[in-house]
Parts: sequence; C-alpha cells; structure tokens
Amino acid sequence: MTAPTTAGGHLAPDDLTHAVLTVVRDKFDAPQDITPHTPYEAMDFDSLVLLELAVHLSKEYGVEVTDDEILGAATVAETAGLLTAKGVRRAP
Repeated sequence: MTAPTTAGGHLAPDDLTHAVLTVVRDKFDAPQDITPHTPYEAMDFDSLVLLELAVHLSKEYGVEVTDDEILGAATVAETAGLLTAKGVRRAP
C-alpha cells in the first residue's frame, strides 16, 4: 500500500488517517461507509482482528504497535495519531 505524502516525503496527518482507513476497509473487511471516527467496536472488530491490525500496522510502518494500543485508540483517526506519536513520518 502506498500512502500519499506531502513535500519532503512526510505524511500529513490526514494522509496517514486515510492510509489506515484504507487498510481497515480493504484488508479487514470493514464497511466502506465507515469514517475515521467510527469506533472499532461499531465495526464488530474483536480482539483477534485488532491483534491482526496491530501486526499489519507494525510491519507496514516499521514501529511496534500492540493490540492493546489499538484497542485504546478505538478509532482509525486515533490509531493514525498513535502512529504519528510513534514517529511514523513516511509512507511505507
């Protein structure tokens, strides 16, 4: 997956949110009408799906992300914020 970048190769926060949203929709079969603020709980994501998402994001972005962190983030937008806080600055 290639996420859009801004000048200098850094992800804009909205681009990272969009990239995570695309992963959640395409790889984890979330409904296409979800927004970045739809809770994972509303998508019927159980602990196994959150673990798989954490593993995928860890590999995709080269940072350690745990399922507990994803659970705590609760939404795609907050997950993008978590990735940013972990230093994600470039598209994979």
